[in-house]
Formats: sequence, structure tokens, C-alpha cells
Amino acid sequence: MRRDVGRREAGFFKPAEVIIASEVRPGVKPSDINGVCTEALRHGVRVVCIPSVYLGEAAVFENTGLKLSTMISFPTGLAPVDLKMMEIMLASEHGVEEIYFYPNLGNYLDSRIVEFESELSRIAEGSQLVGLKSVKPVVEMDMVSEKQLREIISIFRTSGFDTVVISSGFGLRNMGSEELRVLNTVEQDVMIEAHCRLRSLRDLQSLVENRVCKVCTVDYKIVLEEGSEKRLEE
Repeated sequence: MRRDVGRREAGFFKPAEVIIASEVRPGVKPSDINGVCTEALRHGVRVVCIPSVYLGEAAVFENTGLKLSTMISFPTGLAPVDLKMMEIMLASEHGVEEIYFYPNLGNYLDSRIVEFESELSRIAEGSQLVGLKSVKPVVEMDMVSEKQLREIISIFRTSGFDTVVISSGFGLRNMGSEELRVLNTVEQDVMIEAHCRLRSLRDLQSLVENRVCKVCTVDYKIVLEEGSEKRLEE
């Protein structure tokens, strides 16, 4: 069921409720998983995103209320659908509640729309079969025009996804003013999340002011610590 999307004014949100603490990055170590989960719990973050290969490392946090998420086929989406489904099933077995997946955008860019839609349908149906209710496709803004982004989101919606995750590029950088403007052109009943870098709490505020309801970032410490300092000052 699609939900109405409203704006949140700066200063009227808690960073811990918006942030998804991520350790999906090159070179992440098993020991880093304990760190991200511990930091999330300390700051009141509800969800962490970790590589599927390390989901077992988070088992010790099972009864803490912390929710696990993971990214499938990060960052290119260039894996066969069968492999993506195997990874989704593995994640489900480890108690993951949210899945972010990268579809093969090359099919769309090559006008292979049937193949693009077929992958989305298989993942939507397969996820439902294993009991996953929160599955979200990711699209790289660097790879598509504004018009293409709107068309892709329309295809996502037709395929049963009402939340789209906007990524700021393979190198994961900050969202610029032009990208924020584009987010405001997305239809109001589409939930938008972001996967990007953050330099400060102000970066997070800018995203929230421009339709983003959740931000998955490896910069969670910077933002959460700055948010804690602001609360102490107040």
C-alpha cells in the first residue's frame, strides 16, 4: 500500500530515526560489523545495513531490537537474477527485514524493457514467497537522465515497489543541489530513500527537506555525533 509523502522541516526530525548505519563498502572487515551494530544501539539507530557475507556476524545482536538490512548486487546490479534470488533467500534466513537491490539497469538503458521488468517481477514475487515485505530497488542517478529516472520509478511502481532508493554514484558522494531538485520532481506518493555520503548534519537536513525519508550512509558516526553535540548545546 502506498503512503502519502510529506515534507519534514529542518530541526523537526531526529537523525537516529532517519539514518541507516551502513558498513557496505570495499574492504569492510568482520570486526567492523560489531562496531556498526554497537554504534547504532548507542545512538538509537534502528537499522544497520551490512554485506550479506557478514550477516552471521550480527547474530549476537539478535535480541537487541536492531534490524538488519543488506544490499544485493551492490554496486552494479550485473549479476544473474538467480544469484540475486539466492542472496535474498540467504538474507531472509539470517533474519534480514529490509533488502536493497540493484537491478540490471543496463537492460533499461539498452531498451530491453521486458527483461528489466521481468527481473523486477521475479524479485518482487520471490521476496514475497520467503516472507520479505520490505524490498527496495536502487537506481544510480549518475547513469540516467531526469526523464529516465521518472520512467524507471514508474516501472518500479508498476512492478509493486512503492519505495525507491536513490544512489549518488558508484563512488558514493554527497547529493548536490541539482540532484536534490530532481528528487522534488518525483511523484508525491513515492517514498524516497538515499544511499550517499554525508559531510555533516546539514547534509542530512537537506535530504530530509527534499523528500528523502531514510538515508543509508557509511558516514553515520559523523552525523550522529554532531546531532548528539547539538542536543547537549540545547
